[in-house]
Amino acid sequence: MMPVIIIGGIRMGVFTPTEGGAVVAVYAFLVGIFVYKEITLQKIPAICMEAAIGTAVIAAIIAATSLFGWLLTNAQLPQTIAGVILGLTENRILLLLLINLMLLVVGMFLDSGPAILLLTPILAPVAGHLGVDPVQFGLIMVINLTIGLLTPPVGTAMYLASSISGVSILRLSRAMLPFWGIMLAVLMLVTYVPGFTSWALSN
Repeated sequence: MMPVIIIGGIRMGVFTPTEGGAVVAVYAFLVGIFVYKEITLQKIPAICMEAAIGTAVIAAIIAATSLFGWLLTNAQLPQTIAGVILGLTENRILLLLLINLMLLVVGMFLDSGPAILLLTPILAPVAGHLGVDPVQFGLIMVINLTIGLLTPPVGTAMYLASSISGVSILRLSRAMLPFWGIMLAVLMLVTYVPGFTSWALSN
């Protein structure tokens, strides 16, 4: 029921994504106590400590990527890269491929929030010049950066999963290989088949 609560609550406007996180935390807590009966009063301090450590690890990664984003902005590196990409070719297919590669690499090192703020003003006009619908380009950016969140060396979602599950990053990366393939296939569909996006929007 947790995905239903999150997606349903956000889609119906009951709560924001941040509030949704708090709601499902309470839901998971109640399920752990009354349904699975794995959470007891004695375990609550240890659970809180484990949650605090996991949050601190992710916060440290986000802080480092935010600093990295600030350094990139000051050096005007994204603008330079965008200029280089546009100067390489006039071919629409190749340009979209290069934009995807750029976003994937950026997503591996930056958290999605700073990356969106940093790159949207630079790449959105380029996408418009190529005739890409703004909604389609928004999906291209989000999918690329989400894949980055699940990709080493600084994939925050991957580190969070590793921290919670106790599975090493190497083992997790091997298990992720087929899923990366599926995500890249969806990315290519969204990028090169405009009808794929417009159909989803119309429905």
